[in-house]
Amino acid sequence: MLRLQNLSTGFPKKTQALHENVDLQISPGSLVLLIGPNGIGKSVMLKTLCGLQSPTHGAVFVNDVNIHKTTAEKRASLTSILLATPPSIDQLSVFDVVISGRQRFLSGWNNPSQADQHAVESATTKTDIAHLTETPFGSLSDGVKQKVMLARCLAQDSAVILLDEPLAFLDYPSRISFLELLKELAQTESKIIVYSSHDLQLSLNYCGSVMALTHQKWTYFDAPANVNIAEIFPTP
Repeated sequence: MLRLQNLSTGFPKKTQALHENVDLQISPGSLVLLIGPNGIGKSVMLKTLCGLQSPTHGAVFVNDVNIHKTTAEKRASLTSILLATPPSIDQLSVFDVVISGRQRFLSGWNNPSQADQHAVESATTKTDIAHLTETPFGSLSDGVKQKVMLARCLAQDSAVILLDEPLAFLDYPSRISFLELLKELAQTESKIIVYSSHDLQLSLNYCGSVMALTHQKWTYFDAPANVNIAEIFPTP
């Protein structure tokens, strides 16, 4: 369960929060689309949900654990995030990148267990990159890098997976397969997956619910059909 309790997001040095009083519960098996105009605070919201950024007020709970008041190791079992821009880790192989998601399970970095190996194999197979495990990360296209980073999230085996614009570098067929994968993972592995995207026409066909951010306001729609796009993206 992902529970946002009276949550406000923003930056510590600014007096005005981006979004305030967010009270919401999301159950396992949910694929949630996060939408809103550019610069509205979607990335800040995702980073706050992941524990990378502190809330200005309120709390984020995953399975009744406050992610901002727990250890890094415990937080890694609760949340993982795929950021909009792939990291600069060009010399690592795809295998090394994916298995780094298992850091909380490893005793040092030298002895991955059979379970770690299996987690990498499973994650790379599900994301269709198993044939690339020995390939340098830096040689991949941006779209394939996104798949590698999703595999890393899967290998991490967190309860909540957060993705910031994961479709941005994918071509149309790859976007469809990526969304199909997210939907399947949410349902078959009881994950809570929250992702932001500007590809509304496609994303609304796959997500189960929508969280919309506008200027200092938020709205949660329990079905994509209930979303009023014109209210969220008003015409200038």
